[in-house]
Amino acid sequence: MSETEYYRSQSYQEYLLSSHRREVCPPEDVYAFFNWKGLNNLVDFGSGLGFYFQEFRKWFPHVWIWAAECQQEIIDMVLRRKLIEGIEQLTPFHMDQSDHPLLPEWVPVPEIIFASLTLSTFPNPGLAMDGLIRSMKSGGRLFIIDWSKTESGFGPKINEKISMDKMKFLAEEYKLEVTKSGRISEHFYGMEVKASSNFIYGYYDLKEEEDEDTAVFKQ
Repeated sequence: MSETEYYRSQSYQEYLLSSHRREVCPPEDVYAFFNWKGLNNLVDFGSGLGFYFQEFRKWFPHVWIWAAECQQEIIDMVLRRKLIEGIEQLTPFHMDQSDHPLLPEWVPVPEIIFASLTLSTFPNPGLAMDGLIRSMKSGGRLFIIDWSKTESGFGPKINEKISMDKMKFLAEEYKLEVTKSGRISEHFYGMEVKASSNFIYGYYDLKEEEDEDTAVFKQ
């Protein structure tokens, strides 16, 4: 495993569920930073083992959570956790690992995609943002949380982090608009991103807003 694939290690995934993560980036501060209005379907992109699952259930009791992961072993662990903890309205699903991720067509088009500590693992986070924006309805919003580019003594090495300014630059390179950005805590920042007026959706204009077949996956 290369250094840039630190996120695949079991120890890192376990850290992401730790009480220390809660201390250095309190979920309540994350909730307060973003505007969650108009939410029915939320995609937790790169959900890992589900640090935010119980928070989502508390914040949005009626919202369906779609947990996207590229590692099948993590999905299996999430399914076990769902059963053991009785987490309702949660569907974990597999996404192929791609530099330009697009949601499967059977997943209901989300109003918000939540990407916590995931975009900095991509070779080009701007290209990844482009794919996620294309997976949403016009006006859909991408919520990003990522590591500030500082030495912290925990998490990935500093050369594996992407600064807030660079993340914003990469978004704008792909004709995306950053509507909000700022520090959430000492070691983490947040960004709200949507398509700019110059963004061209292309193929995803043809995607139906409702898909009757998706009901079978809500189990």
